[in-house]
Amino acid sequence: MLVQRMDIWRLRLPFHYPFKHKLATHAASENLVVKITSGSGAGGYGEGVPRPFVTGEAMEDSLSFLTDRLGPRLVGRNFPSPEGLLEELTWVFQDTGAEPFPAARCALEMALLDAAGQHWQKPVSDLLGGAVQEQVCYSAVVPLVPVSQLPRFLKLVQAQRMRFLKLKVGGDQDLEALDLVRRELGWQIDLRVDANGAWTAEEAVERLAAMLPYGVSAVEQPVAKDDLAGLKQVSQTLEIPVIADESLCREADAWKLIEMGACRMFNIRLSKCGGLSAALRIRNLAEEAGMACQLGCHVGETSILAAAGRHFALCSPSLAYVEGSFAPYLLRTDPVETPVGFQEEGLGLPLPGPGLGIMVREEMLTELAVSHARLS
Repeated sequence: MLVQRMDIWRLRLPFHYPFKHKLATHAASENLVVKITSGSGAGGYGEGVPRPFVTGEAMEDSLSFLTDRLGPRLVGRNFPSPEGLLEELTWVFQDTGAEPFPAARCALEMALLDAAGQHWQKPVSDLLGGAVQEQVCYSAVVPLVPVSQLPRFLKLVQAQRMRFLKLKVGGDQDLEALDLVRRELGWQIDLRVDANGAWTAEEAVERLAAMLPYGVSAVEQPVAKDDLAGLKQVSQTLEIPVIADESLCREADAWKLIEMGACRMFNIRLSKCGGLSAALRIRNLAEEAGMACQLGCHVGETSILAAAGRHFALCSPSLAYVEGSFAPYLLRTDPVETPVGFQEEGLGLPLPGPGLGIMVREEMLTELAVSHARLS
């Protein structure tokens, strides 16, 4: 498969409503989308979501890296077979110094896999090793809002009969929110919390001890991302699993967390971790260490990134929780023909066709674009 052309869009995606957690309040998302056009005319798409407060990756730097360093190394390159594609791409990432740009790596790799899947008539899941399950079950995620605003979100969760719920916490009304969730949704729903680094270790232990009577099943990132000792302290003190999110961005982070015994679960987000192949390696490290994983997502992902998450989840039967496919609920405009969502109870099925299994509407990318560059 010859890489004939690369297009790069910087998008601004407005939300239906602001989404808040302890690190940020989002009213829109700035995402980058990459298109790879092969010599046979196949067009593959990939997406990344740079988040400086998570990975230190700024959008401007990611775009420059793609147009000035990574793109020129790939345009004109021929990949003779799908078997060696990811391995060869890993070497290109190393040679170009791609580690500081996980969202750019994610978008480029995803676009290449989508194009390769269409070129060789294979779904992306086959290029990742093959799907091993026929469906996945998504969690609902509720933002950090005043308790007075919580019922409208819980009604959506109830209407979809979701089986798993993640509640953003770290405010003054956490216990009132948990009480309302249990009163509205009952005790059959699996309920976990995400503090996005809101507390010190001591505060986390105290706050979470008060939450446990509400049947909280796990806590995500209770302390600041660099406070690995605090993460370990909370993990060793609590009975429930502690999930590392912002503390887990690179494979080196995974090694460090495993070595320290700082948590019992990883939250893998494709854009945060540098793409599908890096996510697979982190998942494998966790499994070898006897740890569980969650597939997470960035606020504001379109159905392009959601489709890649679906393929990853179908290849990963050991995931404790799966998040994503929220574009139909959050984004005013999703640049695909048919949005990637889920059915009642959060059920997500395989996507049809080769590649990612979606149809991207390029005219929508143009409408949403802040900038557009082309390499050929």
